[in-house]
Amino acid sequence: GRSILGTAAAAISSLLPGGATAHPAPEPRKFPGDYNASKELARPDWKPVFLSDHQNETLVVLSDLIIPETDTPGAKAALVNRFIDRLLAADAREIQREFLESLAFIDGECRKRYGEAFVYLSKESQIEFLTLMAYPHRMMTWKNNRPEFTGHTHFTRLKDWIARAYYRSEIGMKELGWDGSAFHGSFQGCTHPEGSHK
Repeated sequence: GRSILGTAAAAISSLLPGGATAHPAPEPRKFPGDYNASKELARPDWKPVFLSDHQNETLVVLSDLIIPETDTPGAKAALVNRFIDRLLAADAREIQREFLESLAFIDGECRKRYGEAFVYLSKESQIEFLTLMAYPHRMMTWKNNRPEFTGHTHFTRLKDWIARAYYRSEIGMKELGWDGSAFHGSFQGCTHPEGSHK
């Protein structure tokens, strides 16, 4: 009801910059000419500057389920959560709010359905829940057609952030065919024979 939404809104706004529990924005720094942001993100003592520890852990688990490790490294190895944290720290307040709303939606729905936050669910339950969110649909009951389930919008928003961060990482760029050259080399493009596309 109204009190739950009010509480959720207050919790989200308190996590935004300037809110009571927000991490302070990082101070602008001058970087030496040989500074490498990738090494900064890979530091073993890395801590999020925008996300809380729980939000960060949720993002790690979520990104690893959306882009898992297969025969190539997945989102977790590509440090997608760390890259997104840095981007969000510098992004507009409205973008930050939308991202946090989507993370909060996942936890809220998981608590309603399973009694636990997303990160504490079994992998099977996490996949089941993401499958529910991955497709647009309406929640229906007998003689009652409710509005469209908003979970799909939240899932799409988070998935887009994760995919963009992954394919901007060194691991993701190599997946796209980058040869590792400091000047980004050349991309092979599609290697299928002409006329073999459907």
